Amino acid sequence: MKVLAAVLLCILIVGEARAQYSGCRNPNQRTGLCLHISLCTTLISVLEKSSLTDSEKLFIQQSRCGNRKNNQIFVCCTRDKDFDRTVTIWDGNTNFVSRPPPILNHFNLLPDQNSCGRDIVNTKILNGEEAVPSEFSWMVLLEYRPPNGGDLVTKCAGSLLNRRYVLTAAHCLVDTPVSVRLGEHDTRTVEDCQGGICYSEAVTIGIEEIHSHERYVGGSNKLNDIGILRLARMVSYSSTIGPICLPSIVGRVRMQAGQHFTVAGWGRTLDGISSPTKQKVQVRLWEYEDCRPKYLSKKIALEPIQICAGGEDLVDSCDGDSGGPLMSYHKGVWVLQGIVSLGYKCGQKGWPAVYTNVSVYDSWIREKVRP
Repeated sequence: MKVLAAVLLCILIVGEARAQYSGCRNPNQRTGLCLHISLCTTLISVLEKSSLTDSEKLFIQQSRCGNRKNNQIFVCCTRDKDFDRTVTIWDGNTNFVSRPPPILNHFNLLPDQNSCGRDIVNTKILNGEEAVPSEFSWMVLLEYRPPNGGDLVTKCAGSLLNRRYVLTAAHCLVDTPVSVRLGEHDTRTVEDCQGGICYSEAVTIGIEEIHSHERYVGGSNKLNDIGILRLARMVSYSSTIGPICLPSIVGRVRMQAGQHFTVAGWGRTLDGISSPTKQKVQVRLWEYEDCRPKYLSKKIALEPIQICAGGEDLVDSCDGDSGGPLMSYHKGVWVLQGIVSLGYKCGQKGWPAVYTNVSVYDSWIREKVRP
């Protein structure tokens, strides 16, 4: 009976995973099932080895397909334990031959810890404080063309991932942005100066491609609220333009209730209008079990792949901050943990804002990024 109960339990767990994540593709592009890693015997057998190769470590890392509360790890489970070593190709004559696959590791298309998430300012954060122009240099403004054809307007933000890609919220892509503005601080001035120091002018770059998550659900709960933009040309880094780190680049931060994160943007302030300067504020993480009932009372059904943070009086992200970053400072760099997604009003005590959990979408992001 114990054996039968254990088998039934496994079936139920797999059934739940199948219902939540019906299918996936592993780094070798083979179809599998997104399961809790404890149920994937092939990858568990790799983890039980006394030492892993760099290739095996990277394969497991790129096999992630989601997570749940307490940083439970879900992986795309197949029979593969590592990257394919050979690929069958046409030799140009009459035969097919097996050769090592070309080295195309999307992991290397993103900056490493030595070149992402860096600021040249003190990392101390104060609630509601104006940011320094060179602070959060990965932040961009999305620009839209009004229906009447007037001047471009900004109503969402995003985060620079590398010289060609920007991450934002999918709901910011319902209306199509035409360009992004990088290196901006004060939208009222051409040149940003602070404390007697002046910085380079903001740079505007057109958008070449737009990708919203294939499973984005609009409406009230905005599930899978993530999108990525490919810029029309390469970005030149400067003191005010640089990439942020993804969680997988520096190692995942264990998220705990009460933990502080930083959110920044040009969104609506206490005056009821959008801020002309980039603002920053600290927010505290909520337990999912405490946040979900709050939103259910408003008929908004959150999922564990969303993060709740904030809920203090007059301290919050707000309209216009959508698509912007929720960040942690970890191992000396800033890490993109969330994307501003939705909320109930702004700055309401007891009502945290909701963010897309970026770590859940690491594989999806890497699939979209190309040279």
